[in-house]
Amino acid sequence: MINLLPPEDKRQLQAARSNTLLLRYNFLLVGAVIFLLSATGVVYFYLNTTKASAEQTIKDNDAKVSDYASVETQANSFRSSLSTAKQILDQDVAYTKVILEISQLLPPGVVMDTLSLDAKTFGTPTTFAAKAKNYDAALKLKDSLQSSSLFSNVYFASISGDGDSSYPINVSLNVTIRKDATK
Repeated sequence: MINLLPPEDKRQLQAARSNTLLLRYNFLLVGAVIFLLSATGVVYFYLNTTKASAEQTIKDNDAKVSDYASVETQANSFRSSLSTAKQILDQDVAYTKVILEISQLLPPGVVMDTLSLDAKTFGTPTTFAAKAKNYDAALKLKDSLQSSSLFSNVYFASISGDGDSSYPINVSLNVTIRKDATK
């Protein structure tokens, strides 16, 4: 096929095709801009609605928190009372454990005459008074206390006999009760 159109008409036809194509692109671009603007508007509306809902939730929660202010002050008061009780209980000494351990260390033929325990006697030298049936029982008492992990620095303060009871030997021992004896 031979193209018999003059060159000016050819250029006009090409320009018409290009203009049609540009017009289509312009419509497509305008459509895309309208879509983006409407999508932005929808997102903006959604975010504002969500923000208003969150602010209302915050206001409701603040109102609920103010209702529980008295409970919070009671809880803080209770917490401080528990802290005070813990401090008191941490300083408490379980004397029964120490007394039972001492009673288990007593050999046959020996009874305790006086035993005085308080918080100050742990870790410091203390005197125990006991009565024994004979001198061997008194020596066994000293050896028993000395071999125990409960005591340190065990020695006789005095041994004397009065001879008029079933336990005639009076024994006085100086001992140091370890500080960790109550644990």
